[in-house]
Amino acid sequence: MLNQRQIEILLEFCNHTEEYLTASYFADKLNVSLRTVQGDMKAIKTELEEESCAHIESKASKGSCIVVEDADEFSAFVNSLYQEYTTVSLNYPTSRISKILLLLLSRHRAVTMSEMEEKYFVSKSTLLNDLKKVEEVLDKFHLELMHGNNKVMVDGFEINKRRCLAEQDLYLAHIKNEHGMSYIDERQLAKIKNILTEKFVEHQYHIMDTDFNNAILFLNIMICRMGDGFYVQPNELDITEDLGKEYEISKDIFEKIGRRFFIKVTDEEIKYFALYLKGQGNNRDSDTITPEMNKFITEAFAQIKENFGVDFTDNINLRITLALHCMSLQIRIKYDMQMKNDMLDYIRETFPMGYDIGTYFAFLLSQKYGKKVSDDETALLAVHFYSSLMELNSSVGKIKILVISSLKNSMTLLLKQSLIRWFSDRVSTVDFCNPMDVTEDMLDEYDIFLTTEKDEFFEKGLAMYVNAFPNQHDYANIKLNLDGFKDIEDIASIFYPELFYQVKSSTKKEVLQGLCDRATKYFEIEDLHSQVQQREEIGSTYFSKQIAVLHPMYAVSSDTFVSVCVSKQPIVWDEEDNQVNLIMLMHIGKNNTQAFQLWDYISKIFADKTLVEKLVEDPSYDKFIALMKEALESGLNQ
Repeated sequence: MLNQRQIEILLEFCNHTEEYLTASYFADKLNVSLRTVQGDMKAIKTELEEESCAHIESKASKGSCIVVEDADEFSAFVNSLYQEYTTVSLNYPTSRISKILLLLLSRHRAVTMSEMEEKYFVSKSTLLNDLKKVEEVLDKFHLELMHGNNKVMVDGFEINKRRCLAEQDLYLAHIKNEHGMSYIDERQLAKIKNILTEKFVEHQYHIMDTDFNNAILFLNIMICRMGDGFYVQPNELDITEDLGKEYEISKDIFEKIGRRFFIKVTDEEIKYFALYLKGQGNNRDSDTITPEMNKFITEAFAQIKENFGVDFTDNINLRITLALHCMSLQIRIKYDMQMKNDMLDYIRETFPMGYDIGTYFAFLLSQKYGKKVSDDETALLAVHFYSSLMELNSSVGKIKILVISSLKNSMTLLLKQSLIRWFSDRVSTVDFCNPMDVTEDMLDEYDIFLTTEKDEFFEKGLAMYVNAFPNQHDYANIKLNLDGFKDIEDIASIFYPELFYQVKSSTKKEVLQGLCDRATKYFEIEDLHSQVQQREEIGSTYFSKQIAVLHPMYAVSSDTFVSVCVSKQPIVWDEEDNQVNLIMLMHIGKNNTQAFQLWDYISKIFADKTLVEKLVEDPSYDKFIALMKEALESGLNQ
């Protein structure tokens, strides 16, 4: 049988399928020795051998990963472990803090310190440390932990308590309450689903699948809280919106919920769920874009153009979709009902420039409404911007390629087919010409020049060499060429050895200052640090996988460069306690037309999940450049 720590290791493997994780990764994460991790790995391998549904595959240079042999049996095995993981070990700190939060939020009265000490088998000093962490969580939701007579209780609005429960996933995880009852009840969720389906159909209320699932979970929390005697009070909601149809839908839903779950329903609860539906923005048949919203978006587009060099002014589709999105978003912001977005990390990693513009747009929204827009909501905005960026960057039917070649017709046909197959979405024409027949007029007629001959066109840099039977390396170079780069070396040139350094340990403030100081001195520029600091204040620059990418709010010079710092020890980077070992300061110069492409290629570099680990082992500039080129070429060929 696996212990709590071994279960966590196995679950971590499940969260990183097809990824290799090292022993040092687990040692740092669990704060144990490498020898302890090695012993745990042996126990896990033995357990999996007995189960015969999966095994651990290990490679000396990469680490270990899990290989599933029987998906159904493995799923059942993992589910049983997960139940054990979330309910057995009360002494596991993260689990214990969650349980303390749930206990305090589930009581109508104060809880004694001695009761919690006894309940969780901890000393008074340990409990006090736990309560400090509990206070940090509560503070984010405008809740206060009240102390007195050796007792504690949570004070604050019910709606904020529900936000805390939802965002901490306490009602959504398989955590049992003090009575041994789980707040996740599959039968209850099924009943809620049936009620919502019935009433949405009756009222012809259209809702997306993801929004529908979120509505089920939101309503589940409401039912659980009302069942425990916790209700939204009249003074908690100051609703100025016309709830109209949403109120009628909510009223019908709660009439059935009251009967089905044997709970008392108040008008405040009906209004609260109606407000939730209003904030989803799914039933907009009669909605129009207000002049105020149109003005805001016009001004936002102007600032985005100035700061990012991207002009969305004439993009009517983006203007409309953003306006409709923001009309419901403003409700969610106003009433602290911002959406959870499971795609946050993926969007942040995959669409970096879209996310950055989305972050800036969210910052402008926060200034308008006086409340911070969450990272989850920012990611939803980022998708709109990325889609429009792709349209702007698309050159469908515009690019014409001339291949200078003396190959036979049969061979040129094969080469042409390869080029069209690879780049049909961007290339309209692929023509061939013998080197002897190239004229000056052709230089103006075509956009890209390739050659199968290492002749004067290649030597003078007028054409890029390509094999007669092009390989993946050729594909990568041609793609770079289409995006305005000569080759991978062209991208690598923005990483300067003078701007690369390493530290054994540091703080975020020190690293930010160090990166800015080096770039400021090297390029003789001003105001970089203040602009980077300003950007950092509007949203986290945590990227993913132990990486942070700093950049200024506005470009301060025409120079394009990336400054790099590698830290041996992880650095806590943001309020979410994300840790980083690789920090980059990326500055794209004023009027650089390749901003989107550069961001896109940078994201491809970070797709290498082992990049940071390899770099920490050998934190040198040469190693970094080699890893960067390798990751970039791999990303280009995917």
